[in-house]
Amino acid sequence: MIKLLILAANPRDTHPLRLGEETRRIEERIREGDTADRFLVRSAWAVTVDELLYQLNSFEPNVVHFIGHGTAGAIVLETASGASREVSREALSAIFSHFRQWLQVVVLNACYSASQAETLAEHADAVIGMTDPVGDASAIEFAAGFYRALAFGRSVEDAFSQGVSMVTVHGLPDAAVPKLIHRTGVDPAQLVLAGPSDAALSLRRAEDPRVPEELRKRLKDGCEFLLLSDGTTRFRDRQAKEENHLFLELGMRQSDAVFVVEANRFSPVGTVARLLAERLIPDDTHAYDWTLVADGKPLMGHLTLTLAGLASGDHVKLVGDHRTPQWAPRER
Repeated sequence: MIKLLILAANPRDTHPLRLGEETRRIEERIREGDTADRFLVRSAWAVTVDELLYQLNSFEPNVVHFIGHGTAGAIVLETASGASREVSREALSAIFSHFRQWLQVVVLNACYSASQAETLAEHADAVIGMTDPVGDASAIEFAAGFYRALAFGRSVEDAFSQGVSMVTVHGLPDAAVPKLIHRTGVDPAQLVLAGPSDAALSLRRAEDPRVPEELRKRLKDGCEFLLLSDGTTRFRDRQAKEENHLFLELGMRQSDAVFVVEANRFSPVGTVARLLAERLIPDDTHAYDWTLVADGKPLMGHLTLTLAGLASGDHVKLVGDHRTPQWAPRER
């Protein structure tokens, strides 16, 4: 799932914004997309600092969209009494630094938010901010165009361009205000949220403390990363959590290639082996029965990775045994 968290703040001492209209348009455009079933959207209103932290901790979003006011060096949240509270870009960066393992995109749809976006690019793959004041209508049209494109599986760069185009098409004056910033090493033209794996995710895992140090080093050195998402196997809710993921070093029997694999520990060994074979050698998988081998011993296909004795950091090999053709003679 792609988790989108919409945060809205319009303190009583600021001029009113159409928060509900922007939220409605975003949700509407996502429903139009052919990957809409992969989006899970949550909205939070009158957001305080405490509420911001609660939402980030409880929801673990991949995309954060802020609707509200901004200043040259801060975004404006609310106090418990509904008054304005400025959150500096340094404070905002400190907050978001704790959630970088999930964050892919942050959109600060607020005036003068580009400098905050520059800071947050340390913690997310791509961040969008506004270089100048942005009108309410422009902000809404940009958001609608941006999220419709994402919901159709377009890249973040393409979605950004479509959002800007919507501002222009409607004859609004702020088409040059949105700014797309990305983390070093990330190509926003290749960053597709609907994709099962990408280089940006590999960069995040290279910094993720859950990943064993040796595997993080391999990722930083350019080792290819393979994600077997929870969607490939049916798990109960309590099982389909990132805390149940483990990270393996994968080798091949007749190749020197090495990969880093992320999979759910409740996944059956046989399922993992088959999915990896389809990813790595899709033209030949039909002729083989695939299994994982650890310490020279084949693992039983019906066991989960954990029951087979695997833990993060372990080395396994992907091995295929050629199936006996049905026409082959059999011994009596």
